[in-house]
Amino acid sequence: MRIVGGRNAQFGVWPWQVSVRRSSFFGFSSTHRCGGALINEKWIATAGHCVDDLLTSQIRIRVGEYDFSSVQEPYPYSEKGVAKKVVHPKYNFFTYEYDLALVKLDSQLDFAPHIRPICLPGSDDLLIGENATVTGWGRLSDGGTLPSVLQEVTVPILSNDRCRNMFLRAGRHEFFPEIFMCAGFDDGGRDACQGDSGGPLQVKGKDGRYFLAGIISWGIGCAEANLPGVCTRISKFVPWILQVVT
Repeated sequence: MRIVGGRNAQFGVWPWQVSVRRSSFFGFSSTHRCGGALINEKWIATAGHCVDDLLTSQIRIRVGEYDFSSVQEPYPYSEKGVAKKVVHPKYNFFTYEYDLALVKLDSQLDFAPHIRPICLPGSDDLLIGENATVTGWGRLSDGGTLPSVLQEVTVPILSNDRCRNMFLRAGRHEFFPEIFMCAGFDDGGRDACQGDSGGPLQVKGKDGRYFLAGIISWGIGCAEANLPGVCTRISKFVPWILQVVT
């Protein structure tokens, strides 16, 4: 999905944001497909639907990226190949349940001011009412243009009951299991959009550090009234993530 109603992020503020890319047929270039979040020096979290249909050889991960149109950034980005991808075994292509994948880079990253991992959530708190920030290079409107600079937008986290009722008001009967997390406004206007999928929904913890509350998964349209964005709720997956990446 792409960010609607957001603004340009400042360089280096979201140092765990990555661009999950598909390499071209000959491998000389790659195109942005999804977002992702760096969780340690070797592993990226993204959405299952972002990589499920790709071979590991087709996936490239760009870290430290900010402006796709510029090579002259304060610090250069780094593009890595992938050694392994682990899509959650229960990922469902039709319902987007368990829409989570972990991707292992083919070489270890050197952290820098603009390349840092994000914390995993430390509790099962549902985070209802918390403000979260969504970041990505997705479209600026449904079917609209792609930005070159990383975008950010702040949206409140909703309860799943409220989310279900909002979708019903919009005439959509959807199922919201505990592993889903919704964020958005009744009147729309600010949301993720195509190209943001797989990227982080981040919340600032009481200790001042950001943690990965959600991975952007799906939505109906972009920023429409009563149709908030839906994420994979990461607190439900911390044991699985730790099992895979350690």
